[in-house]
Amino acid sequence: MNEKSIDVLQQYDLDIIRTSRVRGAMLCETRQGCRLLKEYRGSLARLLQVQQVICSLEERTGLAVDRVIANREGELLSMDEEQTPYVVKEWNSGRECNLTDETEVLRGVRLLAALHKGLRESDGSAFKVDDSLSEEYERHTAELKRARNYVRRVRHKSDFELCMMRSFDMFFDQAAEAMELLSDSGLRAAEAESAPQSYLCHGEYSQHHVLYDGEFAMVTDFMGMHRGVQMADLYYFMRKAMEKQGFRCRLGEKMIAEYDRQLPVTAKDRRYLYVRFLYPEKYWKQINYYYNSNKAWVPARNTEKLKILEEQEPERKKFLDFLRQGVI
Repeated sequence: MNEKSIDVLQQYDLDIIRTSRVRGAMLCETRQGCRLLKEYRGSLARLLQVQQVICSLEERTGLAVDRVIANREGELLSMDEEQTPYVVKEWNSGRECNLTDETEVLRGVRLLAALHKGLRESDGSAFKVDDSLSEEYERHTAELKRARNYVRRVRHKSDFELCMMRSFDMFFDQAAEAMELLSDSGLRAAEAESAPQSYLCHGEYSQHHVLYDGEFAMVTDFMGMHRGVQMADLYYFMRKAMEKQGFRCRLGEKMIAEYDRQLPVTAKDRRYLYVRFLYPEKYWKQINYYYNSNKAWVPARNTEKLKILEEQEPERKKFLDFLRQGVI
């Protein structure tokens, strides 16, 4: 441990056995259980809001979450000698969900459904409503147009730029269709209804925030919590898993069915998922990264990512057809 870590941990009643470095934090094995020391970069008010919700959630549902523990002074934030704030969280030394393992992925979906059930009983009035999906897609689509217009003017195109232009019309048409559907009154209602229902969402539910240790499972990192459409959490986790597994349609079907066993997936939910999956988000990310970075040299890996998107497109279309049934 470095001196800063020692300084902060001495403010807690912890009997430390050993410590180790993990991504952006310090894992502490103590006689009180596993703990995580991490620098905190938010407001105290936000931390208190999230802490109140997840402590209540843990008590009501029995779900394991990474709640922050108080120091000897009863404070959630502890300062080092330079007045940098830190938190110490309850943690688990298990590993992250493996997106290439279907069993673990489906377990993550069940965990998400249980989490959403509990969050529907939580008071979310203090949390902001998520940004408008319509406005987000309008920005993304405008960014795609700007990138295309720029590449059209490039005389000697790189492999990335050639690959981009080869697939641009296909993906841009999907973006346009998604925006058209999103402007439809039915889906706009789906977005609007999320606010008065005050359903809380995790906000960043991915494999990195699901820890497994045998039969034990923990959900972590709730600082992105907001009010919104809970299907957004499911979409995010599904997209990560399906990209990793070549966008297998059967996997997507199983994930939705697994969620539906605990929380009904309505026609409106399926319509929302269809629009989210239809919009070529991963393609936009690659193009936007290119446009806002050094265009004189594009890593070969970026070109490879575009080619993978093209290769996955037949399976992705199968899944879109599955979602489209009965809702469009």
